[in-house]
Amino acid sequence: MSLGGVLLVGDFNAKIGTNTDFIDCSQLVDVLLVPQAIEDTLPNNMLERQNHDTVTASCHHEFLDLCRTTRLFILNGRTPGDISGVYTCLSNKGFSTVDYFLMTADQLEGVKRLEVNCDEKYSGHKDAHFDHRPLVLIIT
Repeated sequence: MSLGGVLLVGDFNAKIGTNTDFIDCSQLVDVLLVPQAIEDTLPNNMLERQNHDTVTASCHHEFLDLCRTTRLFILNGRTPGDISGVYTCLSNKGFSTVDYFLMTADQLEGVKRLEVNCDEKYSGHKDAHFDHRPLVLIIT
């Protein structure tokens, strides 16, 4: 019985750079001499993830382990509207990407666009009221 897909959204405070959010089993097929039927590593037509934030923090392993073990894919940096992985947080400590949309593969084809609002009022200036940019995910 299928209960539906999962969408997980929030400030995960995880600086993961461009590390992968999935286990790449394709390289194990030849090494372990197992059939090609191993579960796909990256769903068809999904782009490799990009990220302006190339810094990796020490706690990134827990977040990536969550993605890998639950097969939740990060939409930031690979979805129309945010193909390049725009910074989501601009504070006096610097720029980073720590706010993410995660989704199960069975729901990906409904994703149309991910938008990070780069309006100047969210730009991290000293007069700005916010340090996290608003994110919008458009699903049909």
